[in-house]
Amino acid sequence: MDKEFNPALQFDAFTAGIEDGGLRSSSSITIIVCYILANCQQKITAQNIIDALVTGKIANYFEVSNAISKMIKKGHIIENEDGTLSITADCRFLVDIVENDLPLTIREKSIEMVCKLAEVEINKKENKVSIDKTENGYKVTLHVSDVDSDFMVLTLNVPTEAQAVVIKEKFQQKPTEVYKNLMNSIFN
Repeated sequence: MDKEFNPALQFDAFTAGIEDGGLRSSSSITIIVCYILANCQQKITAQNIIDALVTGKIANYFEVSNAISKMIKKGHIIENEDGTLSITADCRFLVDIVENDLPLTIREKSIEMVCKLAEVEINKKENKVSIDKTENGYKVTLHVSDVDSDFMVLTLNVPTEAQAVVIKEKFQQKPTEVYKNLMNSIFN
């Protein structure tokens, strides 16, 4: 009997940490990695994909890491000098053929999570935050940057380190929102 390729029926992947409906086959995990690279418009690192699929309980950490590593070695995806990944024609061809074998909810959730994580990573690189201990608590300095220069620097004083860390994390998620809200407050 010929074996027909159907990633949904080949449960050969580790399933620790994934939810019902998550990916349970190595081939499905390979396909979702290619699908993400083909459909997300942002620069994405291997770590972005791993974090998104693990955080979303879509696939096991080791399975995702292994799939990415194998595809890089085989030349199906390229790791650029800046650590981002690029899709090759082979990977795009695979996506075109079998993307519909993956559940729509998994495809949508994967893209959404990877894009959010990639955006936060870019924000962290481009918009620096420093936390300094002072006599009265902590000083949090937020930098909204454009290329090589700051166009806004905001310093806040807070009583606890926990508050400083929350401010840092919230700022790095959406620095442009902080900037827009501040400008709107000043000019409205």
